[in-house]
Amino acid sequence: MLDIYFRQSPNKELLAKHFVLVHVWIGRMDQHVDIAEKYQIPLKKGVPALAVVDANGKLLYAQKTGEFESMRSMNVSSVTEFLNKWKMI
Repeated sequence: MLDIYFRQSPNKELLAKHFVLVHVWIGRMDQHVDIAEKYQIPLKKGVPALAVVDANGKLLYAQKTGEFESMRSMNVSSVTEFLNKWKMI
């Protein structure tokens, strides 16, 4: 669901202008888990999970409480609000 919301306006424009989106495949929670650990994402809380890093790779935000695990009950504007909060100007 999160990927669907990323592809909708205004999110696709926000992503294109302010972010570099990197999808990390975790398989069945058994692949690339080192990346989740590096960015302090507790996969036990569910996926999708997000982290925001600056241009130097410094962690600015890591989803700690599974905020996006219930994407089916969220909407496009929830994602827009998140992107607007973290966009790099």
